[in-house]
Amino acid sequence: MWQTISYVSTANPSLTNSEINELFKFVKLNNDSQNITGILMYSDGNFFQVLEGEKDLIQDLFEKILLDSRHYDVIKIFDRKIPNSSFSTYHSSFKVLGQKYNHKELQHFLKEEESYNPDNYKNISYLANKFMKLL
Repeated sequence: MWQTISYVSTANPSLTNSEINELFKFVKLNNDSQNITGILMYSDGNFFQVLEGEKDLIQDLFEKILLDSRHYDVIKIFDRKIPNSSFSTYHSSFKVLGQKYNHKELQHFLKEEESYNPDNYKNISYLANKFMKLL
């Protein structure tokens, strides 16, 4: 069974743009190698992430994320089972999102969220669109 977790967090103010870019590269390679799909966005000192994959992998990864000193004030938006992935791969660079990323997968994800969790849809849609506008 697939699981999805989404959260927002505040970036550690000591992170440089270079360190953030290195983080994005590492996250993409690591998640792609484990068949984890989703998206990571950074904007204005905050991270927004959606993770999708096998339940145990996603739960273990989120536990590691909670301990990562590169961010704090992690707020979990949702954690639930899903029938399949909304994303075809893992996207983790604001440059890709801002210039080359086809927003169709993110829009598909938002439509899925609206049907699975209408009460939470407004919040997740607001956050995703806010991050996309700031990129």
